[in-house]
Amino acid sequence: MTNLIAGLIFLSTFVPSSNLDKCQDVNQFHPVKSDIMLQLVLKSYGYYDGKIDGKFGNISKNALISFQNINNIEADGIVGTQTCQLLLNKKQILKKISVVSQASNSEQDFSQDIYDAQEKLKQLGLYTSELDGLNGPGTKRALRNFQTKAGLIPDAVLGPLTKSALEKGEDSYVVVNVSTPTVVTESNSGSSADQSSALDLRNYDTSKQCIVGYVDSNGIWVPDPCFKPVFVYRFGKTAQVNSQQELDAYLADRWSLQKEKTYVTIGRVNTQNYKDGVNSPVNGLVMPAGSNNSIVIGIKNDNNVRARPQSGPQNADAVFEVLVEGGMTRFINIFYESDTTYHGPIRSARPTDPTVLRPIDGVLIASGATGGLIPEIIDMGVPVITDRRPDYFRISSRKAPHNLYADTYKLKSTAISKGYKKSTNPQPLFPWGDPNINTWTSINSLKLKFSSQTSTTWTWNGSTYTRTYYDAYRGSSSGNAHNWINQDGTTGQITFPTVIALFCEPYIHPLQLPSVKTVGEGRAVIMHKGKMLDARWKRGSNLDPFHIVDSSGNSLLVPKGKPWISLVPSTYSPSFDN
Repeated sequence: MTNLIAGLIFLSTFVPSSNLDKCQDVNQFHPVKSDIMLQLVLKSYGYYDGKIDGKFGNISKNALISFQNINNIEADGIVGTQTCQLLLNKKQILKKISVVSQASNSEQDFSQDIYDAQEKLKQLGLYTSELDGLNGPGTKRALRNFQTKAGLIPDAVLGPLTKSALEKGEDSYVVVNVSTPTVVTESNSGSSADQSSALDLRNYDTSKQCIVGYVDSNGIWVPDPCFKPVFVYRFGKTAQVNSQQELDAYLADRWSLQKEKTYVTIGRVNTQNYKDGVNSPVNGLVMPAGSNNSIVIGIKNDNNVRARPQSGPQNADAVFEVLVEGGMTRFINIFYESDTTYHGPIRSARPTDPTVLRPIDGVLIASGATGGLIPEIIDMGVPVITDRRPDYFRISSRKAPHNLYADTYKLKSTAISKGYKKSTNPQPLFPWGDPNINTWTSINSLKLKFSSQTSTTWTWNGSTYTRTYYDAYRGSSSGNAHNWINQDGTTGQITFPTVIALFCEPYIHPLQLPSVKTVGEGRAVIMHKGKMLDARWKRGSNLDPFHIVDSSGNSLLVPKGKPWISLVPSTYSPSFDN
């Protein structure tokens, strides 16, 4: 995959050029230095409506010719001296949208796409006029309102992203974080520092008319006034972006976002298996009275040899174990009805994290993230909290980066204060229920291999499953008891009533991070009360729960109870002991 991306980048250089070198001759600080920036500028003035991809093809050339024609300069489709000079003077540029509006009459053509959009907007309570298929002021106002709720650029344009979001309806809504952007770092053991922006990149002031940016009379680049500058990281390099359009162009040109995809799916599940506020979507259990279940949070838990024993897994309502660099694993400890004042060590986010939190409307808690991963996670609809607030604290008994801890009560409160409210009816992690496990196979233990460096074993002791592990970084022994520790020093072995192993296709993320695909299907092994079910998991999108199906494709219920869920690379097979 990496080679494919590299090849595409290489091929993308062999595209027609707009001859932008002339602009640097006019002014060495000329802001239009690339075809991407040219596309952005032309789009901001209403001339270009194609993809921001930096490829100067026919659409870009025709937009440039149109720009030159309307602004009374030689229309040759080349950025010559006259064009460069005009681009430096914002006040002299004639906007195509203004010219078109003056020349047109009040009549508009009927559009089926607009009609369908009006229908969906009406269902959402955003459009109150009649369905006429005309893109009038009321339609544009409704589109802007919807785009703002969905975290899209509020430009009232019915583009592919807006159409896709309309199909999802309220499921597309995202929470906008208007906090001040911060940059945090985390020192990784044996690697370079993790860096990220803790800002929701959809940060707009809708009361202003947003622009891409321009050069003022003093030759200074003025950024988009509706967008707070953020930093994007990739492979150790930093780029500052000053507008949403500029960010979109940067990501389109140099980055591959793993967006929410829709595949052939058996869909979402009937939520009759749990009742919000009574039965937990995280594990299907009846929640105690007075549970702090206002929001779901998933906290990254370190599993380095220097991080053990951890504090948190024994208190969580569910735990995911995921592969990271060096053949090691990390945990995502999910808290919904449960809490702890002492959780840690907390480490950085990875690409798999948002895929497991999306259906339950979870908020990701991490110490930071490698490269430009935070924008990708937010793009998938999962809020992220990474800043060092009072919710986080360092302990003195361990060395950084294995000493960052937090209070889940405070984290939930912070998430709520930021506006990250859970939906009134989240999807469950699995379709919970009471299957007939007497039909399952009697199995005593399950061994899972994540890499040549790491494996874990879960053994039934008559009442629960105990966890042991092999870690090449610790030694050759395969029977190390995996313990937890409380703040007061009390310890115990990690035990869980249900163990679920989902075997997922491995891949290398563009940031060179080992990851697994959680959309699609694969083998599933469920361990419960000394019994084992060997089945399949299936999932159509990151919005869906993990369905468990039999060989005929029939959906199966997963036993209620706190689950430990291991996302195991499908290159390895499990082993069992009767």
